[in-house]
This record gives sequence, structure tokens and C-alpha cells, in this order.
Amino acid sequence: MSLLHTETFGQGPDLVLAHGWGLHSGIWQSIVEALQDHYRLTLIDLPGHGHSPVPAGGFDLNRLSQLMLDAAPANAIWIGWSLGGMAALNAALHWPQQVNKVVMVAAQPQFVQSDDWPYATPADSLAAFSDNLVQNTEQTLKRFLGLQVRGTTDEKQQLRGIRDLIEQRPLPQTETLRLGLEILKSTNLRPQLNQLQSPIQFILGERDMLVPVASAKNIQQILPQARIDIIKDAGHTPFLSHSEQFLALLEDFIKT
Repeated sequence: MSLLHTETFGQGPDLVLAHGWGLHSGIWQSIVEALQDHYRLTLIDLPGHGHSPVPAGGFDLNRLSQLMLDAAPANAIWIGWSLGGMAALNAALHWPQQVNKVVMVAAQPQFVQSDDWPYATPADSLAAFSDNLVQNTEQTLKRFLGLQVRGTTDEKQQLRGIRDLIEQRPLPQTETLRLGLEILKSTNLRPQLNQLQSPIQFILGERDMLVPVASAKNIQQILPQARIDIIKDAGHTPFLSHSEQFLALLEDFIKT
């Protein structure tokens, strides 16, 4: 029996949807409505998020991926957004026989900047989130949500929509959020990418403040077989702000 809370919708080929840091699987509501007539969708609440409990002993990236694999149907296509994308990629690298394809939505193999990976989130920005978590968890989450939509054309409307979705389930505990930030801060999957067996797609937002679209060039250099799609004017939540374009790109990749 899986530790994580899941919900299943529709029937057909299996898709697994994994959300990002600080949110829950309800964020995929519009995608479920669009795809459930043709696919069986398994939505997973990450550990300590939504209705999923925090596992004893906490979790690191490998534990996170293992818990998700326990909750997912075998040989599914995994669609992971942000932190969920990193966990999906890690699952495909370590347990390739259980992951058919990977779709990285506003996600990359290394979330934080380094000298040889400049197009990513600055390390000091993530450190500030970690420091502020303890003092005011709710305010830190709100700040993070603001970054996800900043620079997009309907910023305020998007932000209201995401906040409404978040409030449908309990907020994650501070320790859960800290563990997720630690994964984002410390993970670098780039050295392992030459081992990737699963087909992979990156769907990036042109105006993403957290996963800069300039990272596409670096990704293509180390993963020449990857499909990379960029959605014009989208931020960190392209599946919400530009759902029709997102769905068209996703289904084209699924069917190839």
C-alpha cells in the first residue's frame, strides 16, 4: 500500500502527474478535465503536501522518487512540474524499467545556479526562502507563488487562481517545505543524464523567473535527444496560463 495520497481519473494509457514545492495535486485540475477521456491519470500528493503524510525519517530525492514509484502504475508517462519534475527525472534515471517517458514542466536537472550552470535560480534566493520559512511559513509560500507568475500578462488573475487551488487542502508543514527546498538546493542530476533511457520533453515558459528559458541551450547540449518546447509569454505555470498550447505540446510528445 502506498504511503502517498493519490487520485485516479479517466481511462486509457497511464499518465502520472507530480506537482511542485509547497502545492498539491489539485493544481492539475484543468489538465485532468482535458485529458481524462483519453488517459488514466494518477495524481500524487508529494510527501507532507496536500493529503499525504510526512514519512518517518523525512525524505531526500531518492526517497521521494521511491515513494512516488510505489504510488504510480508501472511503465507510465510521468509529467512532473518543478520539484515534481526533478523527482520524475530521478525516477527515470534510477528505475528506468518503471518509467515510460518523462515530461519536465518548468523543471531542469539542476535548480540552483553554479559556475557551469548559470541559467537557474540564484542560490542566495533559495537560501532566503529557507531562512524565512521558520519565521513565517505562510508568507514565504505566498512570496514563492508570486515568483511563479511574475512577468506574465495576467499575473494577478493567475496568482488568485493558484491561491484558490492551494486553499482546498492543508498547507504543508514547515519541515516538509524545508526538506523540499533542500532537494532543490542540493540536487544536480546533470552528470547522470547520459544514462537516461526514457524519451524526455521539457516544456518551459518564456518568462519563467525560477527556471530561466535560457537553460534550454544548456539542456540541449547535454541531452541532444531531448525535445524542448518553449511557450511564449508563459511563466512557471504554463499548464495553467497557456493550457491549450501546453496540452497540444504534451499530447504530440505522448503520441510520438
